[in-house]
Amino acid sequence: MDNVPHADRADVRETDDSSTLILSANGLHVVMIRLRYGGTRGEVDEVINSAGEVATGAVGAWTLIGQMLSLELDRRAAAKLGFPRDYWVRLDLPAEGISLVRASLLEILYTACFVVDTPEGRVTS
Repeated sequence: MDNVPHADRADVRETDDSSTLILSANGLHVVMIRLRYGGTRGEVDEVINSAGEVATGAVGAWTLIGQMLSLELDRRAAAKLGFPRDYWVRLDLPAEGISLVRASLLEILYTACFVVDTPEGRVTS
């Protein structure tokens, strides 16, 4: 996993119609994961690459173990985003940053299968 992208910053942006987790490195977006509220299809999750390409309903499963985040993407989404189906990001973040990522992903990707480390232990869906 030498070529795994890394993120040294995590931000969450909340609006009336969405919640977005932004993972960045050196001031540039690595990936954004967004939950859009409402609309004709109800709530929908999206993954957005650094070029701004958007894939809807892209994540089937995810893990956050230690500092490694893995997103299991469907074939269509992976091709559209230019990501491998098993997309990894190393989170070079302090404990509070990892906590922010974890809480945000549990909110945004709540319908996907997951395995996540928490202070209380490992949690699975």
